[in-house]
Amino acid sequence: MILAAYCLALAALAGLAAWCAATRWWHYLVMAVAWVPLFPLVATRLMGDVSRYLPEGTFSDDSSGKDEIVLASVYSTVMLAFIFAALALWAIGVGWRRLRR
Repeated sequence: MILAAYCLALAALAGLAAWCAATRWWHYLVMAVAWVPLFPLVATRLMGDVSRYLPEGTFSDDSSGKDEIVLASVYSTVMLAFIFAALALWAIGVGWRRLRR
């Protein structure tokens, strides 16, 4: 249950970041491509194994718990890379609008 809430919260945060960053339809395409180069950086520096960040009892104790840890780690790394891509696009948009004034 905690894992599902965690995944929903990350998805909501990614959706909010994308909604705030995009002013044109093609901005969503830019974000969909921009997260790919950020993935290795986020995977090695920030996320990696998410089991150390979540409370005990989040994952199953048997062998399916290992699969849950891997899936949760990949999901959180992809979502965080997408959120960073959206924030970068938003910052570029804000900077561009300020330069044009």
